[in-house]
Amino acid sequence: MAWAMASKPRRVIALAALAGLLGTSIAEARAQAQAAGANARAAVVAFTAPDGSRFVLVPDAVAAVHWAVATFVDANDEPRGLEGLAYTTMRASLGGTWRTGSTDVEKEQQALASLDEAWQNALQRPGDAASAARVIESTEIANGLGDTAAFRRVLAAMPAHRPEVIDRQPVCIFALTTLPDAIGDVGRLLVERREQQALRELQAMWMQDLHRRTASHFADATAAVRAEVLALAMPNHVAARSLEQPQSRVPKRAEAMAVWESTQHPDRTVHVLLGDFDTTAAMETLSAVFTAAPSHKYERPATAPLRAFQSMRRSTVPGVRVPVVALAWALPPVEDRFVLEAARLWLGDGLESHIGQELQRAGRTKASVQCLVPWPRTVDGASLLLLEVSDPGGTDQLGELVMAAVGTAVAVAPSPASLRQVLATMQRRWCGLTDDPRQLALELAETAVLWPRATVSATMPDHVSPEAVQALLTKTFTGQPVVVEGRP
Repeated sequence: MAWAMASKPRRVIALAALAGLLGTSIAEARAQAQAAGANARAAVVAFTAPDGSRFVLVPDAVAAVHWAVATFVDANDEPRGLEGLAYTTMRASLGGTWRTGSTDVEKEQQALASLDEAWQNALQRPGDAASAARVIESTEIANGLGDTAAFRRVLAAMPAHRPEVIDRQPVCIFALTTLPDAIGDVGRLLVERREQQALRELQAMWMQDLHRRTASHFADATAAVRAEVLALAMPNHVAARSLEQPQSRVPKRAEAMAVWESTQHPDRTVHVLLGDFDTTAAMETLSAVFTAAPSHKYERPATAPLRAFQSMRRSTVPGVRVPVVALAWALPPVEDRFVLEAARLWLGDGLESHIGQELQRAGRTKASVQCLVPWPRTVDGASLLLLEVSDPGGTDQLGELVMAAVGTAVAVAPSPASLRQVLATMQRRWCGLTDDPRQLALELAETAVLWPRATVSATMPDHVSPEAVQALLTKTFTGQPVVVEGRP
């Protein structure tokens, strides 16, 4: 750990510089860089490091480097009943590694194994005071052998600012902000984080996340309807597990470590670095750091391609709070995610959308509509287009009304005027992201994981073809829908 903790004048100066940069808006930084002749529009560079890690380098006239590591996670990586474990391991990873944070690696490993056993015994003996006391005692012993703040201190000395884990299911992102001359040191610590992970405080963090997910489940009024949609449209899809009530289990360390190794495998991650750095130098540095691939291989379970439904499938779910009808169609292969987003907004995003206006014309003035696509979110959009229409007045004839509106949606291409409003909405969101370089790095990392075949770009198109939107919707609605009515 000496390389990371050594006190160097360069580090002190860099830390002060980073603090100053973080107080500068991106607009001011870009103006300063352009005045100095900096090239803020250099090409994005994508490459794969020797260990298999994918990198996207995004030059921008902001001297700080915003580093986002995105991982695609879903229940395929998690044991049954431990849905959400991948996110918990991401949070626990900030507690440090065997190299960074341990006073005695062998003793700490033994203590964590004892703590793991104590938790499992306590679960088998609910209410047993001795078992509960053993958990507390084992926790204190483990905490005395590991420093969960050491990893953050090492990062701060590099310098690296505000390390955090962001949950954007089914993507998790680890993000931080650093400086160009610290890229190599940060990279070495990230490799250490991946290969020597200790997962300190695993059980405590799991219980926090379990409580949050349980509360969220009971607050979700759409869970039962969406679970039924998946049961009809994509039986046994792993996304259905996230809609079930969380189970009162605690993961074993071996289970958690297996999930960590699976989700953090170089084949599963994308690193996005955005800032004012030389891409050639950064690529050479990262290639020299991310060199050794893990000995274990990652093989994602094969999934059958989704095909259009040949017949309509219907179901009714009782006991929902507000009457709702959900209709889902299988998506065709998506070539352009921006066209898909434009189609979503134009078709079913609120009362100003095509379906929203059709509902108003039909006198369903209290109805609301939303379109989720792709849903569930997955790689390359190989999923569903889901329309959810709720109406306090009931679902009588609501499904038929939506089907009629779908028919008129594909009859002719959207008008240029209506798409201009849609494009304005997309651009407002994009401008909101690009005004914060860290948020832009997160967005690009998430996109790179979810749309691996697409070229990563720090800009969005200024035009979406009405004909392209119509063609996508026509292909989608050629098949039959799944229709689920939720009734009180």
